[in-house]
Amino acid sequence: MRFKPSPMNKHPVPPHPQPANTQKIIIGILLLVAGLVILVLPNLVSKPWIADTSESATIGAAKTMVTPSTAAEKTQYRQSSQTVLATIIAVRDRLNSQGIELWADFEYRQAMALIELGDEQYIQGNYGASLETYKQSLGQLSNLEQLGQARLAQALTDGLNAIENASPADLSIAEDAAQLAVAIAPNSSQTQNLAQRTALLPQVIERLQAGDRLLASKQFEAARRAYQQAANQDGQHLKASAALDSIEKTIIGERFRDYMSAGFKALDQDKFVAANQAFNNAGSLYNSDPAVAKALSQVRTRRSQVAVSLKMEEAIGYEKKELWSTALEIYQSLLLTDPSLTEAKIRIISVSVRANLDNQINGILADPLKLASSRVYREAQKLLQDAMSINMQGPLLSRQITDLDTVLRQSRTAVKVVLQSDNLTDVTLFRVKQLGTFERTSVTLKPGRYVAAGKRLGFKDVRIEFTITGQPLPAPILVSCTDAI
Repeated sequence: MRFKPSPMNKHPVPPHPQPANTQKIIIGILLLVAGLVILVLPNLVSKPWIADTSESATIGAAKTMVTPSTAAEKTQYRQSSQTVLATIIAVRDRLNSQGIELWADFEYRQAMALIELGDEQYIQGNYGASLETYKQSLGQLSNLEQLGQARLAQALTDGLNAIENASPADLSIAEDAAQLAVAIAPNSSQTQNLAQRTALLPQVIERLQAGDRLLASKQFEAARRAYQQAANQDGQHLKASAALDSIEKTIIGERFRDYMSAGFKALDQDKFVAANQAFNNAGSLYNSDPAVAKALSQVRTRRSQVAVSLKMEEAIGYEKKELWSTALEIYQSLLLTDPSLTEAKIRIISVSVRANLDNQINGILADPLKLASSRVYREAQKLLQDAMSINMQGPLLSRQITDLDTVLRQSRTAVKVVLQSDNLTDVTLFRVKQLGTFERTSVTLKPGRYVAAGKRLGFKDVRIEFTITGQPLPAPILVSCTDAI
């Protein structure tokens, strides 16, 4: 089908061309916009942490009209934000190196969320708001740093306390504290010390518990070895050191009591050397303990008492044997040592009397011729009466009484004495009479000492001494000068 041209289109009008001036205006506007984008926009927008490449953001920024004062203000906020961000990054890195997720993860995430909010505000060109947001985040991060130091100090304290408590329940506390301290300050000498001691804590706990069990069963030496091993494991462990010191004191105390017990046992048995040795051993452990000095004093007192008792027994034994002088010497020596000995004082009185009587009687019996003196004779009679008046007469005294009575009677009994000569010697009986020459003669003499002297011309003189005791002489007395001159 063929269409016929409409009458309206019969003579079409050609399109009018655009004028050249209009094209120039459009090109100028485009160049102006390009210039603004190139020169102004870089000074207003800084590259954010998270780049926003959306077309709408770019177009919106391009359409924003910025005055010089607003641009300067935004520049200042932008620079301040970047400064704060630099500080935030440094603090953030330090916190990450301190294991922040272990001790303040929630608070840290809150601070990081503020940073993301600040980034969004920054990207949108709201630099003043982003600066405040960054500052708020920095404040929280700074607080977390301070919190980290406080947590570190607390961890060190808790860890050391748990180590010193040294119980199985405290082991996990010490391990957690050490883990936290290592996360916060791994290079700290205190942290490293805590970690090292925590690693040794299981062995320390085991040895301390073993020592406690041995101590409870009074196995002191074994307990001391266990505590020593604990102290060797951790030389800084106060509880181990205290336990070791305590067991040492306990052992010394037990030794002290053993020495003292042995000393008193020896003292009860009058073993004075052993008692002194034991008490001196105790004193070497506690040299200022008054019990040692008192015990040694008891040894001296007891030794003295035993010595006195032995001497007293010895003296009494001599009394029973009627050795009065020996007994008297013992009592006198005891009183010189201790004048307060009552028994010795009492016994010395009677012993002195008996010793004096014994000595006097023995003196007469030893030399009966003394009885020739009337004074000595009367004294001897008095001694005899005193001796006979004693009720408890022993065998020795009875014999002395008999002998004294005999010599007293004999001292007054005259004895016929026979003298023999050669009828050439002139004989004189001194203090008796001149006998002259004779071959045989006799005289009656009382007991005493006599001297018969003989003389003869041309011969040496002779002198004969003899004693009359009241009993007849066994042979005549020969007085004769036989040696020629």
